[in-house]
Amino acid sequence: MTAAGREAAATAALRIADALADPVEVARGLPADRRHTLCDGLAGTALLHALLAGAVPGAAARARAHWRLAAATLGNARPDGVYRGPGGLAASLLAGAEQVSPAERPGDAAGDAVRGAVRWLSARAEVIAGRPWPGPAPGSATCPWPVYDVMSGLSGTGRLLLAAYGADAAAEAAPGLMAAQSALTRMVLAGTPDRPGWWQPAGRLPGPAPGHPDGAAVTGTAHGIAGPLALLALAETTGPATEGRRTAVRAAADWLVTVQENDSWPPRATAAAPRPRPGPRPRPRPGTAPATGPGTGVGSGRRDAWCYGAPGIARALALASTALGDPAYARLADLALTALAERPGTSWDTDGAGLCHGSAGVLVCALRAGHRSLAESAARRTLCLASGPSPGTPGVPDAAGSELGLLGGAAGTALALAQYAGLLPPSSRVPWDCLLLTV
Repeated sequence: MTAAGREAAATAALRIADALADPVEVARGLPADRRHTLCDGLAGTALLHALLAGAVPGAAARARAHWRLAAATLGNARPDGVYRGPGGLAASLLAGAEQVSPAERPGDAAGDAVRGAVRWLSARAEVIAGRPWPGPAPGSATCPWPVYDVMSGLSGTGRLLLAAYGADAAAEAAPGLMAAQSALTRMVLAGTPDRPGWWQPAGRLPGPAPGHPDGAAVTGTAHGIAGPLALLALAETTGPATEGRRTAVRAAADWLVTVQENDSWPPRATAAAPRPRPGPRPRPRPGTAPATGPGTGVGSGRRDAWCYGAPGIARALALASTALGDPAYARLADLALTALAERPGTSWDTDGAGLCHGSAGVLVCALRAGHRSLAESAARRTLCLASGPSPGTPGVPDAAGSELGLLGGAAGTALALAQYAGLLPPSSRVPWDCLLLTV
């Protein structure tokens, strides 16, 4: 990573943070039901300022102001995972409070707020884990994606609880964490090779699903099996024991290996019988994109983005490699990231500069993987997309449009650039990108 690249990334990140300094202005630009959220609004901008507190004078005060207004605009928002509703505010507090008030200890107001957030998330995970699974056909029982995914379900909530479990909140986190692990393990081990436990009929697939009229199994991190795999693999390394978890990690990883296509993955896959161990795959020529066509998911998912594509899936396989002590999965993950790095960023199937669909998500995955060439390519692409101000909010990148929050907006873009630039704390008990299950 060049010094010039880091300096440019730092400048862009701080410019975006300055443009998002006023919580009232942030709230004014958003619909009322999105103002409080982590994905789009104040919980996301609060997290950005909290994580910059060590590098930017006044950032801690900004973070507190954004959290206060987020709480005030929460209203009667329904529980909806860790990106909207009370869970989004809880997640933001959990990931950011340590940087704003590093000296506070249990018994202080900030510590009480964080433990309260963990208790809320834990109780919510227990509720989600207890939901019945309506099957797509008589006698079947596959798990609906809102139950298991990162956005609304157990993978995202469970990952935050796992972080809290190792950060002085084990008692509060344990009930929900155990419930999440058990439910996800059961899901992975349920079903058949033709209809794995996360299989979705066409009418229940997330987003449009051309080419899959009979249904499919989603591969990616946001709404697919890579999210549960990442959580279970991380829990295998640092969490409380759960029966069957190690077998589930192996089964999910092997299934992803089976449906891989030329160092990439279709966002949705049809029936596949997992092989016992990963094997070599034919690679496309350097500089060419993966093959496309009916059913490959192009146009119905972003196969080079964090949410549905290779970067997030590769991170999940790398985490599985560590959990199982099996380097074969790590080698496949590295091949996938290298194949992406060998293509120009302009050819990536991504959208904008954001974390979810865009180049900033690729950047975070590459940084966590230690993949230098991909990180540099993703940083250049993100800086290019974030180089100009938008007409609506001075200093906010064009690529973010009206989106200001963490997932698809300016706050997430700034955090990825700040991480690349070295502006963020070198270590944290609750790393911010655990929200993406990259760590």
